[in-house]
Amino acid sequence: MKPSKRLKVSRAVVMSTSSLSGNGRSRAQLKVYRPGDLRRIKEQRATEEVRVLNVQPVDEDENEFDSSMNIPTVMSHAGGETVEEELGNDDWEECADIYQELLDGCRQIYRVDGRKRRDRTERAYHHWTPQFDGMVDAYMSWCLNEEQGSPVPEEIDGVTSISVTVVDAFGTSKRRIPLTGDQYQSASMVRAGFFPSSPLRHHHAFSTRTLHLFHDLFCRCPRLSIQPFIKAICDVQGFPFRPYLMQQFSAAYDAYLEVKARVRKLVAQALGRDSPDWRIMHTCPCCQNGLKEDVTLDIRMMVAMDGNDSLKRVERRKEAADDSPAEVAGSGVVERVDPRKAGGDYFLSRAAVDEWAEENWKNVAPWVPEGDFREWVWKTGRCEEKWHNASDKNTGKSWAKFDENGIFLLICRHGLVLSLADMVKSGERAKYSLATMHHFLDTEKRLRMSNGEEGPPNGKLCFAYDVGCTNSKTVYRSPLAPLAKYMGYLPVVGTMHGYAHERACQLNFLLLYQTGAGLEDGETCEQYFSKSNALASAIRHASVFHRRQMITEYAYHTDNFETYGNLSKFLRNHYKQALEILGTAESLKMRMRNAGIDDARIVFKWLEEEAVYLQNLSKEPLAETLQMEYYGKLVALKECQAVLKEARHAWLSYRPGERDQTAALERTQRHAQENERKILADVHALESKLDVRVRWTEGSKEWDEAGALVMGAKYRRALDKLEGLLVSRIFELSRLNISGTGYKMRKHLASALKKRSKSIQNAIAEYNAVATKMKPPRRQVDWEEVVEYAFLSEFDILRDTREDIRKRPWAVPANRVIMTQFFKVIGAEDELACVHQEIQRLITNMQQESKELILKEEYLMPTNPTLALQIRRFRQERGRFHKIHRKRLLSITKLPGFDWSTNIKYFFPGTSVERTSNDRDPLTEELKADGGVEEDHGDDDDDDDDDDEEDLILRVDAFLSVAEDVLEG
Repeated sequence: MKPSKRLKVSRAVVMSTSSLSGNGRSRAQLKVYRPGDLRRIKEQRATEEVRVLNVQPVDEDENEFDSSMNIPTVMSHAGGETVEEELGNDDWEECADIYQELLDGCRQIYRVDGRKRRDRTERAYHHWTPQFDGMVDAYMSWCLNEEQGSPVPEEIDGVTSISVTVVDAFGTSKRRIPLTGDQYQSASMVRAGFFPSSPLRHHHAFSTRTLHLFHDLFCRCPRLSIQPFIKAICDVQGFPFRPYLMQQFSAAYDAYLEVKARVRKLVAQALGRDSPDWRIMHTCPCCQNGLKEDVTLDIRMMVAMDGNDSLKRVERRKEAADDSPAEVAGSGVVERVDPRKAGGDYFLSRAAVDEWAEENWKNVAPWVPEGDFREWVWKTGRCEEKWHNASDKNTGKSWAKFDENGIFLLICRHGLVLSLADMVKSGERAKYSLATMHHFLDTEKRLRMSNGEEGPPNGKLCFAYDVGCTNSKTVYRSPLAPLAKYMGYLPVVGTMHGYAHERACQLNFLLLYQTGAGLEDGETCEQYFSKSNALASAIRHASVFHRRQMITEYAYHTDNFETYGNLSKFLRNHYKQALEILGTAESLKMRMRNAGIDDARIVFKWLEEEAVYLQNLSKEPLAETLQMEYYGKLVALKECQAVLKEARHAWLSYRPGERDQTAALERTQRHAQENERKILADVHALESKLDVRVRWTEGSKEWDEAGALVMGAKYRRALDKLEGLLVSRIFELSRLNISGTGYKMRKHLASALKKRSKSIQNAIAEYNAVATKMKPPRRQVDWEEVVEYAFLSEFDILRDTREDIRKRPWAVPANRVIMTQFFKVIGAEDELACVHQEIQRLITNMQQESKELILKEEYLMPTNPTLALQIRRFRQERGRFHKIHRKRLLSITKLPGFDWSTNIKYFFPGTSVERTSNDRDPLTEELKADGGVEEDHGDDDDDDDDDDEEDLILRVDAFLSVAEDVLEG
């Protein structure tokens, strides 16, 4: 019977099947490959193709037959004629039977694939690795061709080519890629401006400019992942979304970033910046570009460190219902095998961090002197109770679904990243801060030794940390203590977090009271996290490699294209803020005179008195504790005896009646007698301990004194309760007093807090009720006063149980406001000294780095023009901001209150400590010859009387303009 559907079969198929079947009717005998055979054959043929493709290229088509797959293929007849028309009905039936037997034989063929999807990333990496060197050379050649306007043409006479589907942001097309003599086709594709999506068989590629566009978009908007980008390309080009393009683009993008990283390494090697520790010691020109003109400051550098749990990554685990024998590394973990390493010199290795786990080192004696106020804060402080990231039960917690729980960041005060570390299966443990500090301190010490600097450095190295008080205790008892002491380690607490620490901790660690800290708030990490948290959605389900890759690329781009560009803005804003605060110095002096403060040393004395007072507010002595307990037992005994007396009176006046009522009266009397005996036993024991010969009675002197102690304890408990409720809302309360918050906004926030904070209002009422019963009565507080408190620790001065401090000068609210303003003015003076130094460092760095890069570029241009171009582009990365830097720095000289005669010297370049051959800038020497700049800008001689401010502005403006033209030309 004829088949219902007419099949188109070529004669070649019929002949081949006939030859296989022998007589045309027997079943075809087809070979069945063993597991792994097909894989080995395919990889062997692919390797051979890579070796000879440049010699014998083959036009590849999307429907190309894969020779490694031994499965019959049915091909259509060229003329479109059917076998029935050509052979007749009888012959057609025989052919149909043969074809059916062939299909039956095909169904019996099975292919066992020995490959595993878990290791395909590893195998692809091994194929990519030998090709990267050629791809790097090709990429730099493509950059040079693009710079010169001579891209590689599609057709070159005498050069073979391959056909590839190229995906661009605005179009997809077939392109011919000439094989220009490279060892691998991948290098030839990169030389033409395209990155392949696979290491061996090249069917698809993405244009370099598309990859560059996505890279910059991602770094500017980290929420943008590959999927929406590919969908946007599909939308622009008018075809539906094709999911396979995501995997292809990801492979090409990984290759692109690897090539970019290797190019950066070549540039660093050419500039002598390829040592592992070079970047961390030269990240910030304002902090780390030491000059011979630098003056010794109390704090030589300020950094901040903190942990962030937003950049966590879900660990890939086997599903519970999956019974397949998957190879897992650990308990149920099914992470793909990926030998690639990301992070560069930004991330600390996990091994380096684990070395500083507390179980790996023994406690050492702290080097803080006995009796020091800081040691007392450690012993009596309660910051660990208030801050969850300082609590062992939270830092040691391992979140089961996450592998990396976040990052630990070290950053300079200007916002440039110094180092990063992964927080693995734990919270913000001490080992992350210790490892980070050791890496930075040890590297700085080795750098000083290499520069010939002997002895400990001048000035402190300030580490701001939200739990700096607790962390410093760990540092001082760890093996890091000697190095920390040698390098001048200074632990501090940031301004925002510090407001929630208790007052004793603030006096020792708050930045406001640190000499030389200036106006720095120590909250740089929080500002950085507010932007980097946008990475969370992209990396939550990424691989270990891709997570670090994205974080590193974001950090590098932010450092060089955003933070560096805002350095001059940072300096100008801080300079302006310092001048504004210094402008209030006269009004502060008047207020101090009105308050009877005729010497600034009085304010420092007040801080010392407050510290001594808080130190004396330790726990009650044992004798007082026993007295309060004895008093409480006497009160309880009195109440129990009253109940027993009433029970006896009820029993005596009772008239016999029902049996149940009689039993109830007997039970009440029996219970009262038992309670009396128990309390009497406790009273006798306490009398023996206190050596009380005559029992205290109500109205006696001892009774009244013990009652006052008990009332004081209730007072402190009410105060603790109120403070505890405010801790959770401290940041909202502190927001009300941040400089710049308007009156309406403050009232709005206060109203919102009042409406939803009934518990705080109840705690205030409870506190006031106890405060009125104190002798003498303590000061009551209300809601408005709590909101107006500058920080929560103001409650600490109310914790008095033995003396009235309301009349002490440092406890008067008006004087406390004066103290805060006084230390802000002192900080403004320190800030100006620091900013002056940073301005000169930035100007020097701009000049010296530009000169160094230009000289290196000119030296390499004749022999290695491709590398010279990369050095030029590296110079342009930062050089693009030099013009705006000079403009902003020049605007500082025009601020009201700027002192030209004293401070103009900081706006000229100095001499770097690390560069011995750095003479003064020729432009400065030229201006000096014209009488524009004197060697010693700080002297105010009679010869300078003719130079007014107008002339100085013009000369500095001319210097900066000429320097800009020379360095950018």
